[in-house]
Amino acid sequence: MIYWAPLLHMYQPSFQESSVLRQIDKECYKPLFRMLEEYDNVKISLNINAVLIDMLKEFDLSDTIELLKNLVFSNKIEIIGTAKFHPILPLIPQNEVENQIELNEDIVREEFPQWKKTGFFPPELSISSQVAKFIRTKGYKWVIMSGIACPNEWPYDEIYTSPNGLLLFFRDDILSNKIAFNDITAKEFVEQLNTTFMERKHEKKEDQYFITAMDSETFGHHIKKFERTFLSKAFDLINDQEEIKIEFISNLVKYFPIHKEKIIPKESSWSTTHEDMKLSIPYPLWDHPDNRIHSLVWKIIRSLNNLMNLLEQIDLKKDWEIERHYETARWFYERGICSDTTWWANPERGTWSPNLIYKGTELLMKSALNAQLGLVYANQSDLGEGYFDSICFYHNLILVELYSRTKMLIKRGRENSS
Repeated sequence: MIYWAPLLHMYQPSFQESSVLRQIDKECYKPLFRMLEEYDNVKISLNINAVLIDMLKEFDLSDTIELLKNLVFSNKIEIIGTAKFHPILPLIPQNEVENQIELNEDIVREEFPQWKKTGFFPPELSISSQVAKFIRTKGYKWVIMSGIACPNEWPYDEIYTSPNGLLLFFRDDILSNKIAFNDITAKEFVEQLNTTFMERKHEKKEDQYFITAMDSETFGHHIKKFERTFLSKAFDLINDQEEIKIEFISNLVKYFPIHKEKIIPKESSWSTTHEDMKLSIPYPLWDHPDNRIHSLVWKIIRSLNNLMNLLEQIDLKKDWEIERHYETARWFYERGICSDTTWWANPERGTWSPNLIYKGTELLMKSALNAQLGLVYANQSDLGEGYFDSICFYHNLILVELYSRTKMLIKRGRENSS
């Protein structure tokens, strides 16, 4: 038997424009969920960041959430855990990792009262041994990672676990990317499952599993009508086959044994290449040593972390103004450490948006301002002035870098086109 366990990831940043979210909802979320309602054999592991749930409600798109609830109730979708505002977990302090996970859980439980912790989706599949360990301590049973994170022979008929008992699942990067970039048809995909199955069957491996994982927005937004031209057709083809079954990732443990060897996943993400791994750059689109904007953003965040720590050591209840500025600083901080700010700063890989970079940076600046004002009201401003000054300094450098890099890219583009 072949078990295909598909995972979809739904996320938009907190500063996404209302018009863009409405377009994505119209092109992707609603058509995708309505299509899934048509099939009885569907099992999708879904990560929807709680920030997106909040935004759908805020922009009067709650009917999309109702469609999702129906799919969960029908046992066609299982909701898995994540971090609410989509930060790169290995790059932020552990107390903030815990906070982001708990913020996400609060919203998910509110919308899906019967929800139970099963799997966990680390944003961008960014993993480290410490994050994997922490996910288990938070009560999750399994984690999904990029295939490149697997340090051992590729698992397809057994399941690896970490030393503390966390089930480790690895997406098939090749198949997932072929789907995500429209490099394979539904028919070719199903044929690929069968071909690989038959090749491995010669090794006496009767049951095998394949995990694919990609953005939900692939289906209808990035690739128009793709929920019909690929997913729907794949479901139809699988309906006619006895040897392929679609299954939740959580249920794979029912069919496959646990490998006796405990392993520790490699630091990586689903955008990490083998070349990145050789250079010890596990999170290249968010923390590349040669990317000046990445460097400046993380310098701001590190100083901001110190500023927040200073404020948290003060009795916040002593003065209403102190508490108010702290809560405001935290509100902006939780949103400001999202992955998008640095992701949009990779022109070499085709992602460059000075305005989106600045939107994320602006959240960090508002957090820093309010944190320092909290210290002012606590009569402790001198403690944070060094950190606050450095944040302002790095902010100005980012502005200069955004301008100069854009100018250079435009010049290069004109030279290449002439």
